[in-house]
Parts: sequence; C-alpha cells; structure tokens
Amino acid sequence: MLFYKNTGIVIAAGGSSQRFGGGNKLLCELNGMPVFLHCIHTLGTLVPADNIVLAVHEKFQKEFQRQIERSMPGLLLRMVPGGNTRTESVFRALEALPGNLEFAAIHDAARPLVTTDLFRRCHEACCEHGAAVAAHRINDTVKMEDGDGKLATPPVERDRLWGIETPQIFRLSDLKTALRKALDDGKSFTDDAAALEFYSGLRPVPVENAEPNIKITRVDDLRIAAAFL
Repeated sequence: MLFYKNTGIVIAAGGSSQRFGGGNKLLCELNGMPVFLHCIHTLGTLVPADNIVLAVHEKFQKEFQRQIERSMPGLLLRMVPGGNTRTESVFRALEALPGNLEFAAIHDAARPLVTTDLFRRCHEACCEHGAAVAAHRINDTVKMEDGDGKLATPPVERDRLWGIETPQIFRLSDLKTALRKALDDGKSFTDDAAALEFYSGLRPVPVENAEPNIKITRVDDLRIAAAFL
C-alpha cells in the first residue's frame, strides 16, 4: 500500500444533519462503529498521524472523542472546531495541517465506503492535473424545472454529467488561497472544488468511481451502506 507523506487529509464532519431526521448521523452506529470512523479507519492508514485532521462542530467534539476512544483506542486524532459553513470548517482544518505538505485531500465523514484505491487514483490525477475529484456518471435522464414548476425540454445531456463525490484532492497552497479568498468575500461553497475553480480558474478532473460511495443523508442510507459493507 502506498504511503503519502506529502499529503494531508481533512475529514469534514461539521454538518448539521438536518435532512437526517434527528441526531447527528455521523455518530450513528454502522456495522459496529460510528459512521465517521469508517473513512478514518480506511484513509488513516495512508498518511502519517499528524497529517489527518477532523473538523467537528464544537458541541459534538467530546462525544466524537469518546467514540474514538471506544472504537479505535490509541488513535491520536487532531480535531478542530467546525465553522458556520463548510468553507470555514475546511479552512480551519487546513490551517491545522503541517505546513510542509504539498497536497490536501478533503473527504466527507458521511461517506463511509471510500476505498484506498479510489484515493490512490484521485491522488495520481491530482499530481498530473493539479486537482481531482471522485465522481460517478449520471445514468438518469436529467431535466430542469421551469418557472411554472414543470419539467423543461430538452433534457440536459447526461453524457457530460457527473455526480461529485469525495475524496477531492488539491495542491494545498492552491486550496488554502481559494478558501481564504472565499472567507474574505463572505462566500461559502458546498463543494471545495467549486471554490478552487471560482477563485483560480483551475478545474479539477473527474476520477470515475463505479463502486458504491454513498453519502449518509437519511436514515435509510444507513441500511444501504451496511449492506455494501
């Protein structure tokens, strides 16, 4: 297995879980341990311990730490308080990484099925193109809604559509510069690649992922993820 000494990993775990229907979805048990620890269990083997940072809402930090000690005793994981937006949370985590790193990977804690192979392919694509995101092709026909609440025609060309996932990997200096400008401008992005493109013009390449990489959003997603695991 490859080991990426020049890469930091930010685990974004500061979401509100509003669509989940109650409680913090990342603390729900999934096949014996909390949702958020699955990706750490997988990706934490790829970088030095100091190169991984977890961004968590301040009010949940003690519970996250308790769960880490219960499920992965001995794991020393750096944790920073999440901000009011994803952009602020990720930037805080990037600031906590060692300053000598070349690359930064951002991964949603709500995606427990990530694999080391997907990370490797994203990292290779970032080295070649400057930025890369895990993504899947859209198989459904996609249409826009018009002003009257009806579906417009013609449909969007699905051959060029991608569903964006994480991990997303960037050159660390590029991403920090983009997110700092976004914060200075009062802008927030739900996707870190979008912030990079907005401020630098650098467009990441998609790394096709045909394997399940579900994002836990609703309660039913836990059952789906458990079946895949």
